Amino acid sequence: MKICIIYHSETGNTRHVAQHLAAACGGKLIDITETATYTRLTRFLVWCKKARGEEKTTIEPASIDVSGYDQVIFGSPVWAFKPTPAIHAAIDAVKGCEGMRATAFCTHGGRPGQTAEVFQKWIETRGMKCVGNATIHQDDVENEKKTKELISILIKDSNPV
Repeated sequence: MKICIIYHSETGNTRHVAQHLAAACGGKLIDITETATYTRLTRFLVWCKKARGEEKTTIEPASIDVSGYDQVIFGSPVWAFKPTPAIHAAIDAVKGCEGMRATAFCTHGGRPGQTAEVFQKWIETRGMKCVGNATIHQDDVENEKKTKELISILIKDSNPV
């Protein structure tokens, strides 16, 4: 099974989890970056407002072809109880995804809030089938047991639907 892992990370927690996933399933990693630049303070304020409003931002890469994969995994930190504007833009940027299996995960320092529901909505709006969702607290990112649990949720039952 070929898996593509598309993630956005600011502090490195989401990247770390994505790398563990890639190692476990041999998946390809695609790191999403926001192209807009802000100061440290304005970045936090603007991004949280955009996340809360479920907005998108400009990203690199601007287009992602996943037609050669069997499953896509999306990863994002939680901002204002939702996934980031960058991962929202990434979900919109995928090409060749119709009917594909998709899962999502988030890393968070507090509560994940509505992240799972929002991820599912965005994934299914793009014509993919959301077959799993997982969260991991920033304190557990280095916890091998918690990481293995997350991996089993995201790549379990990886046979096509």
